[in-house]
Amino acid sequence: MGRVPDFESQEMLLELGFNPGKPDGDWGPLSEAAYLRWLNARIEAIKGDDPPWLVEARRLLGTKEISGPRHNQVIMGWARKLGIFYREDETPWCGLFVAHCMSQVTDRQPSNPLGSRNWDSYGKALNEPVPGAILRFWRGSPRSWKGHVGFYVGEDASYYHVLGGNQSNAVTIAKIAKRRLVSIRWPESYPVYGKPIHAQREGTVSTNEA
Repeated sequence: MGRVPDFESQEMLLELGFNPGKPDGDWGPLSEAAYLRWLNARIEAIKGDDPPWLVEARRLLGTKEISGPRHNQVIMGWARKLGIFYREDETPWCGLFVAHCMSQVTDRQPSNPLGSRNWDSYGKALNEPVPGAILRFWRGSPRSWKGHVGFYVGEDASYYHVLGGNQSNAVTIAKIAKRRLVSIRWPESYPVYGKPIHAQREGTVSTNEA
């Protein structure tokens, strides 16, 4: 009777497409290898499809700057870790947020990631965004030096849904007009996967990130 659970497990693995050999109740190397393949598949499914930098960005949702002399030490800590001179969290920090999240991969970052326009040459260009793609927008007017940068998490007919820092002084998801898009970037070292996500409703419309 002690072998019955092994027999049933072998049959289950076979039905799920993980071949353990002939189901006979004898839990040998083939059964163990099939079980490990099934377990790894389950772990990957639980992890989801987000690239590692977007996982980090989602974890930081709600992080806010703090007025006054103290400032938010989480935000200040990103700069210290990256070796970036950064005086206070009241200085625009959308690029700092992206730089922190992108430190999850080994690609060379812009020499001054605080300037949103510097992300236009990061990694490689994409023709359309996928979850985790870096979106750069003009701010104020297309000719202005001002800009904004964040991560694509979805879109609707008129707006990209952007997970970014310094959006209403916090890490939030905001809707930014598609007409303001300047570039779509992706790290060279990481395979591009996923597809655009349409008709999401999350986020508020942003007209001037600061």
